[in-house]
Amino acid sequence: MKEEGKYLTISVKLLSILLIVLCVQSCALKTGNKDEKHSKVHEQDSIEKPERLVTAMVEELMKLRDIPPGMSVAVGLKNEIIFSEGYGYSNLETKKPVTPKTQFRAASVSKIITATALAKLAEDEKLNFNDLVSKYIPTYPQTIDSVTIKQLSGHLSGIPHYSNNDKIENRHYTTVEDALGVFSHTQLLHKPGDKYKYSTHSYTLLSRVMEKASNKDFLSLLEDDLFNSLGMVSTGPDMRKNPGVEMTELYSFNENGINRGLPIKINNPEDPSYKWAGGGLISTPTDLVKTANSYMNGFIKKDIVDMMFETQKLNSGEETGVGIGWRQNWDMDNRKVYEHAGGMGGARSIICLFPNQKLTISIMGNAKRPRRIEETAHMLALPFLTFPSPSVQPKGVVKLEITMNSNGEKIKKHGTLLLDGKKDHLIIDNEITYKLIYMQRENKYALIHPHGILYTEISLSNGIVSGKTMYYKSPNITKPSENLPLFEFNGDLKSEN
Repeated sequence: MKEEGKYLTISVKLLSILLIVLCVQSCALKTGNKDEKHSKVHEQDSIEKPERLVTAMVEELMKLRDIPPGMSVAVGLKNEIIFSEGYGYSNLETKKPVTPKTQFRAASVSKIITATALAKLAEDEKLNFNDLVSKYIPTYPQTIDSVTIKQLSGHLSGIPHYSNNDKIENRHYTTVEDALGVFSHTQLLHKPGDKYKYSTHSYTLLSRVMEKASNKDFLSLLEDDLFNSLGMVSTGPDMRKNPGVEMTELYSFNENGINRGLPIKINNPEDPSYKWAGGGLISTPTDLVKTANSYMNGFIKKDIVDMMFETQKLNSGEETGVGIGWRQNWDMDNRKVYEHAGGMGGARSIICLFPNQKLTISIMGNAKRPRRIEETAHMLALPFLTFPSPSVQPKGVVKLEITMNSNGEKIKKHGTLLLDGKKDHLIIDNEITYKLIYMQRENKYALIHPHGILYTEISLSNGIVSGKTMYYKSPNITKPSENLPLFEFNGDLKSEN
């Protein structure tokens, strides 16, 4: 009995020590340093749901003119879709709402879908990124003897973008080879590798290379090698004569008068069959997130993924910020992002991939706005990337001195900052009013602008309120956080609640 008592006493002591260790670890997690907290991804079962903040930002954005009548957002984390929501209308006339199943034009995000299929062909050794294009298309009318597949996919080939020399006909192009006739007569703009010149036509030529390498037509290649494997049930070609029931109507904006910025339906949208690979596909944000997730879930081998993301270089050695399809960028907390945006008649789209956080986000809309969709996507991703870390924010009315940075010039303006914690606003010259939404993360705010959701900081020190609003897109060679803000402001806090 004494032996049993001794062991029981030891067990109790060990249990007590274990409880103390667990308690210390728990406290350490709660009071962990800022960098550790910001490196974690916001968990879905946390008390403050990131979905609410995302919805608040999108709904405020959609109140503005020059914003699509319908938008959709999806977020993926570690190969799972953790958020998918539609906003506004896919048909203004019938008030049909946007849902996660609503299809939109992918526009130039089609290039990422094409690049992903290209990655699988390289992985299966059906082609090599350094192969010459002439190996697969020896009869191309222009001299492309030194153009590689890699250069073609990274806009270094010299093949022009849309131009007045294009021979686009108002018809449906039945084959990729047929579509080459739109631009194949046009000479190269420069020696391959000398300059970066964005080109959708280069992706049409790339898709013909992929057909030759795979012995499949391009659309069948996408279906067999990508859509079926990834469960992308809502992605395919934009068939104008027979749009599916989930396809949104397409809208542009009134340009003049009292209706300026209000959406109007596009009655005769362009048939994009001459550019399936570079801008002719339709999809949903959920399917685009599945595409991006394929770079992190083993669907594409890591060595191929690394090559896809690596920025290409000019012959001079200068980096372009563009890999094989993907564009390099960072958010305002200097997290690395690979992304691609698109815009065309009746469409605005983006796919972003945060590789270190294994988080992806896609936005699609049914009109060619907002302009700063990259920054908008980063702001909508922020609630899923970090835990809430609110701090006491200034409240009151602040008369501001504002410096706007425009094309190298500094323009001085006056303004007012109204902060009450509920209806925060920034007013410039008593003319322009921007809604502000506190992000519940230190001093970060979302400024709701006709060009998108813009990153904003507001700080209070010794009675002085100061802040800045950023404005950026991609590709980037340097971090946007190192750039000049769109505008900076400061002023005395006159009253507090």
